Parts: sequence; C-alpha cells; structure tokens
Amino acid sequence: MGGKWRLVLLLTLVAAMLGGCVGEKPVLEELGKDGKGKIKLVFDDEESFFRQYGDSFNVKYPDIEFEVVNLQELYWELQGKENVDHEAEWVKFLDKHKPDVLMIDLERMEKLVQEGKLYNLDAVIAQDKFDLEGYMPGLIDLLREQGGGSLYGLAPFFTTNVIYYNAGLFREHHIEPPRDKMSWQEVLELSNRFAGIGSGQDQIYGFDSSFGEPQELLFEVANASSLRLFDAAGEKLVFQTDGWKQMVRLTTDAIRNKALYALSLDEEDSGEDFSSIDEPFFQGKAAMIMGSPWFITQLRKRAVKDKEAKPIDWGMVTAPVDPASPDESSYASLYTVYAIAADSPNKRAAWEFVKFVNGPEMAKSISRTVSGELPTRNQFMKEIEGKSTEVFYALRPKGENESMWAGPNADILHPFYSEFRKILKKELKAVIANKKTVDEAVAAIQAEGEAVLRKIREEKKTRRLTTENGSQ
Repeated sequence: MGGKWRLVLLLTLVAAMLGGCVGEKPVLEELGKDGKGKIKLVFDDEESFFRQYGDSFNVKYPDIEFEVVNLQELYWELQGKENVDHEAEWVKFLDKHKPDVLMIDLERMEKLVQEGKLYNLDAVIAQDKFDLEGYMPGLIDLLREQGGGSLYGLAPFFTTNVIYYNAGLFREHHIEPPRDKMSWQEVLELSNRFAGIGSGQDQIYGFDSSFGEPQELLFEVANASSLRLFDAAGEKLVFQTDGWKQMVRLTTDAIRNKALYALSLDEEDSGEDFSSIDEPFFQGKAAMIMGSPWFITQLRKRAVKDKEAKPIDWGMVTAPVDPASPDESSYASLYTVYAIAADSPNKRAAWEFVKFVNGPEMAKSISRTVSGELPTRNQFMKEIEGKSTEVFYALRPKGENESMWAGPNADILHPFYSEFRKILKKELKAVIANKKTVDEAVAAIQAEGEAVLRKIREEKKTRRLTTENGSQ
C-alpha cells in the first residue's frame, strides 16, 4: 500500500511540474509576430544616437521604432538661469518625457531604485539566459550593490586611468620602475627619486602632472583614499583631520621638491589652454604620467607627427590605489548605466535594446577602435598597440558612494567646488612657498570652506522660501 501511495505522489508531483512548465507565463511577453515595437529614450541628439546604436540595432530589429528626445532641450531650458537645482530640473525633464530607456550614472541609478522608478532586470535576465559571466571582474557586483542587491541596469562601457611610464628613463637612472597597485604615497616617493636630475630645460621630473595646479593634484591624490570632505549628513566640512593633513603634506612636498611637473606657482589663471601639459613626458623629460586608454593613441600619433621625436619605450601599471582597498580603483568609472523605467509600457522592446547594447556583438564592435571608453566585456580587446590590456581590467570600479564627495550634497556640490578650489589653491601655494605650515593652511581651509558651505545652504533656503511664498 505504501508503494502505491508513493507512486501516486510521484506522478502528482511530475504532473504539477510539467503543468507549471507548460503554463508558466514569461516575465516579459515576446515581441509580436511582426516584430514591431517602440522605444523612447533621451540622448544628446538623434543623429549621434543612430550613428552609435540605432542603425546597428535596427539591422537586427528593423520594425522597432525609436523616439529620441534631444537632451540639448534641457540644456537650452537651463541656459542663462542662475541658482538652478540641476538635479531637480533633470527629474522634471524625465517626468515630462517619460522615456522607456534611461541612460544614467550610478548615483542616479541608486536614487531612482530607492524611489521605485526602475524595472528590476533579474527575472528577465534569467528568463532570456543573458550572459553575465563575460563582464570584467566586479562590475555586476558593483551594479547590484548600487541596486540594493538586484540588477536594475547594465553598463556596456567604462573608462579608467593607468600610469604610463618611460621604461628607458628608469633604466638610464637605475631606478626600479613602478608596479601595479601602488599607493599615491609610493608613487610620489618613487617620483622623488628623479628630483635633482638635470636642471633648467634639461630637468627630469618623476611625474608629469596633467592635473596642472596644486589643488587638482590634491583632489586626485585624495580621490584614491578613504577620505571624505563632508560628514555623513552632508552638513559639515571635515577637512581638518590627520588624513587630509597627510595628503596636503604629500602633494605640497612633491611640488616643492620638483618631484613632479606642475604649472608655475607664480602663474595666475589666464584662461590659457594647458593641453600641452603632457609635453615633458613626450619629450622624455618625465618618467611617469597618468592617462586614459586614449593616451595610447596620442603616443602613436606623436610618433607619426614628429619624425624627429625619440621613440619612447613605454609601459603601463594600474593607477594608484587606496591601501585599504587595493583591488578597487577610484579612477575606473562607468560612463553610462542603461536601465528601464518601471512604468514603461514598452518593456520588452526596451529590454531588447538594453540587451543589445550590453551584449557581445556591441562589445566586439567597440573593441576594434581605441577611444577613452573600453568595453566592460573584457574577452575581445586583448591588446592595444601590441600592449596587453590586462592592466585596464585589473581593478574593479569603486562605487560612487565611496567617493570623497559622497553624501547628500548633490544640490550644493557645483557652487561649493567652484569656491572651495580657490581657497585650496591659495592655501596650498602658501605651504609650497613655505609661508604657512600644513596645520595653519588646513585650519584656514576648514574655516573658509565651512563659511562657503553655510552661505550656499542659506542662499538655497532663501530661494526655497521665496518660491513657496510666491506660489501661495
């Protein structure tokens, strides 16, 4: 009797499973037999959209139409307006046009996920067996982190910086070349070993600072650390700390000792284009420089354009890292995350587009050319100019919320940065010229920076009250 019941139970379970498989409704219905669909999205302009994506996509899906909303429309609306909350205007723009596909950065994706405005891709990815294994290490984990554990978007491209170095200069002066995963302190200490080699026009620098001015170098160095500019609430400046003092000392010492090439400290802002700041590296007078993949193209073009230029035996290592998280890079970032609006009536067509842009075909196509962008699928672009691309994919991108600018500060960052960098420039110059100690300069930066922060917040509060009173 027991055997009979076990057989009945087994047959019942098999029938239930088969019934579930046959009758299971797909997460997203397939496109109709005619393959027709429609996708609305926001892009810089219609022509560039079709050149980059639309034409290729329509070869595969000829009956899916695009409605491209020109992003320039938003810029035109904001032109000439002062004290405008750009983030709020962007949200209004999206609410007005209601695109099916959104092209956003990580920070905006996280915010829209929290507001329930994005479509969760996990189920449809599983249903379509979309390959997530072909992406660079850490990418999908990062997107899930920003999505609260789920995938709400995919990113086909990323950009990153690496350190390019002149191997010949290191050999000539018997100095060990840079290595992967160095901290900024190690990079500048290495750079300092070139200080005092040559003089005047023949001065050899350890590092060619394409950042230009002291405050920009400080931001770059601090960016690869765990430092923050604001407290967790985004209300107070937290510059007067041991960590920031260390960064100020590190960068000002490097400039004063001529361990790196930077703009003349006596030179005031003149609006001049300093695009030739990388000349010392090209002339063989700087041992290291930081740049994107596009710098490889510049190296090749330079050799073609200047026949008398001495060839550079160059190599690459990863950009400086935070010793606390040596497998992450603050210089690796996702240009654009492609997501689908939660209330889109065209989710299947939108998903086909997101899937296409993030698929192997697009990655393979991109891999044929070198620009500032790299495909996040790392199986196609193995070499550039005979050099392995492994260094570009060695570190995972660090999340936006781990940046030194992190915090609820989006509404004040632009005006604050504009004023704050002026304060930094003044005080850092004083330290480099030995007119102030690091402690004195940091105390002044803290006090003046807090005053700017209070002023911006008060002005914002006044504008809000004026707007509210005017609408009553």
